Amino acid sequence: MANKDRNKTILLELGKLPENNQCADCSAPDPDWASYKLGVFVCLNCSGVHRNLSNISRVKSIRLDFWDDELVKFMKTNGNATGRAIYEKAVPAFYYRPQQEDCAVLREQWIRAKYERMEFTGETKYPPLAYTTGFYEGMLWKKGKEKGQFQRRKFVLSEKEFTLAYYNKEDPSKGPKALISIKDVNVTFQPEKIGHAHGLQITYQKDSHTRSIFVYHESGEEIVNWFNAIRAARFAYLKTAYPTGSDKELRTRITRNYLKEGYMEKTGPMQKETFKKRWFILDSQDRKLLYFKRQLDAEELGVVFIGTETNGYSVSECIPKRTRGNRWRCGVTVDTPDRQFVFMCEQEREQREWVEALREVISKPMQPQDYTTEANIRGKS
Repeated sequence: MANKDRNKTILLELGKLPENNQCADCSAPDPDWASYKLGVFVCLNCSGVHRNLSNISRVKSIRLDFWDDELVKFMKTNGNATGRAIYEKAVPAFYYRPQQEDCAVLREQWIRAKYERMEFTGETKYPPLAYTTGFYEGMLWKKGKEKGQFQRRKFVLSEKEFTLAYYNKEDPSKGPKALISIKDVNVTFQPEKIGHAHGLQITYQKDSHTRSIFVYHESGEEIVNWFNAIRAARFAYLKTAYPTGSDKELRTRITRNYLKEGYMEKTGPMQKETFKKRWFILDSQDRKLLYFKRQLDAEELGVVFIGTETNGYSVSECIPKRTRGNRWRCGVTVDTPDRQFVFMCEQEREQREWVEALREVISKPMQPQDYTTEANIRGKS
């Protein structure tokens, strides 16, 4: 019993060290689990993935399980810093490192890429890793426009041409249905919205509108490869467009998750029209609040630019109003230099979250390209 208590104390102290006090795989704080084959400290969620890699990793709770002296000695000799030096030695600058709030498939494939497939040890891979070749093609399930059903479509990504193409038929001789410039592409995982654990949303600009493609693949490894291949092409484009930018600076602009999404009710420009339910997306990087009739629509109905207070923009909670069905709703008011927008939420919690998210965007200084975006949006309204 004395040995058990002593070893538990040692493990808890090891877990508090700066190099170990975050999960080795998703950076969640205060990990309570550890892989005694890899020598790293991990959180509860990531420990579940490690359990499925039993030939590579074995996990125990550092609080509840028994640890013998040899295993404790192994953990003291290793730790997260040592693990990163081995398993993350050569992670490409564009490769997405998942955080604790990211979806399960991203975290799982990151862990498998590190420990199972050994993709980042710095050793030469042959054949080379698919997402590093500058060219990627394959079949994805894409949501159709008419009936909303997902159909198999061929996608081709070219880093050399900075394009992403997809074909309506498997015969490429008929030409692509769409040829998308990597310049304006964003890609983000949307499993709940799409209804598939591997659901991916690809967004791009077309004729001054934001277009979205919703896709998935049965294989978690394949869909994450697509995600990182697109990120690689985006990174290559940014290196060309901003040759003086550092990798650290450019990395933040490769792709992004949207700051907030969800349903609100919206009235018309006179604020006398009937409130209608719309799906909203707040894109903090482009400073856009987009709204759609449905959450899987390919094109937005409209967009509101979110500037700064010094440029005449503000957001506030508004008093409850009656909307459809004669029901009271709490709302969000967005004031712009041209007009006022009123959006209604079903719950006060949603109201607070929208206000906080919008204020976060308003508090950010505008970049030179934001003034062009603002002028284009205000010119259309």
